[in-house]
Amino acid sequence: MYVWVDVDERAIVYVGGTGFDPELRAHLHVTSEDPDHGRVRATVPHHDERRFDVLAFPVPDHVERAKAKEALLAALSVRGLFVSDVGGTDLPNLTAPMVSAIEQRLRST
Repeated sequence: MYVWVDVDERAIVYVGGTGFDPELRAHLHVTSEDPDHGRVRATVPHHDERRFDVLAFPVPDHVERAKAKEALLAALSVRGLFVSDVGGTDLPNLTAPMVSAIEQRLRST
């Protein structure tokens, strides 16, 4: 799992899940012209003019990344950190440390 935080706006702009190295995935997000690979480039206005931190979190192999992403989006939405209409199962043991780290990062910028 990884979360893109706009450092200046103190806002989460993207949440993703990947089986690839998060650094590689972050690179592809801003360099690939294919919107399936360059999602931040394709969906975040003025991405090339903004400063981001990308926070990466491990997900156990037995947990589906899509379900982990759904749970993280729901947990962030409940806390008012990310607006999303994604619902789903809450996996608090997985998402609580992620949300805590994101909250801490947003406070420290």
